[in-house]
Amino acid sequence: MSGAEIRTGRLFNPDSGRSFMVAMDRTLSTGPEEFAEDSAGLVSSIVNGGADAILMSPGLIKRHGELVAFRGGPALVARIDFPFLGGVTQGKGEEFRLIASVEEAVSLGADAIVVFLIGAQRERRVFAENLAAIGAVAAETRRLGVPLLVEAVPWGDASPSPQDPALVAQLVRIAAELGADVVKTEFVGSSEAMRAVVEACPVPVLVLGGPRLPLDQLLERTSKALSGGVRGVVFGRNSWQRPDAAEAMNLLRALVHESPMA
Repeated sequence: MSGAEIRTGRLFNPDSGRSFMVAMDRTLSTGPEEFAEDSAGLVSSIVNGGADAILMSPGLIKRHGELVAFRGGPALVARIDFPFLGGVTQGKGEEFRLIASVEEAVSLGADAIVVFLIGAQRERRVFAENLAAIGAVAAETRRLGVPLLVEAVPWGDASPSPQDPALVAQLVRIAAELGADVVKTEFVGSSEAMRAVVEACPVPVLVLGGPRLPLDQLLERTSKALSGGVRGVVFGRNSWQRPDAAEAMNLLRALVHESPMA
């Protein structure tokens, strides 16, 4: 068993085989959003919410890593890239840049690495640069024995829909073949459609949260995703950017780990 396989196993609960991962890397591109102004307080609330892993930027790992530095604490997953998407940065266009190396993130305490694979880009050049960057990151993670999580999403300007099942299935498979140990992607609308995506991917699939939903709708959506065979969730805004964050995280954690395996 490789070092990456051992560390990948640590992202998942040993009893359920699933992961309740909380993402707080959104503020890397948007800045201090509501409920995230106090970054240390947010990390502490996620830890108290029982997350198996926290996804965040290298700078916040450097600043707040001590908050998870205890036996049984959540794993740290470092976002080492920056996609210029969603109207949150200046100018127009589609670009992708690495902002840290795998070695630097690991030296800060990261247990795993995450990068984007963004499909349906308007320009083939941008997609090609994205692929080349992932290939280089995958090689570095293999050398260091660190898991690579690829967020494979059809968010390019030419995408018919971020939840397009055929595009999502294509991208998760590409991510796995580039060397991902785990893939994060969109929920595609139903358990049946999600199962087709999962079956097309030879590595564990986790679903992202997307725009904020009322808690009852979020739990229903999560249940459908789990029934479709996903191995867990990576929720950001839907877990912490809400007045009922503590309740939401407790309920989500229980749903992820206590639902029967599909």
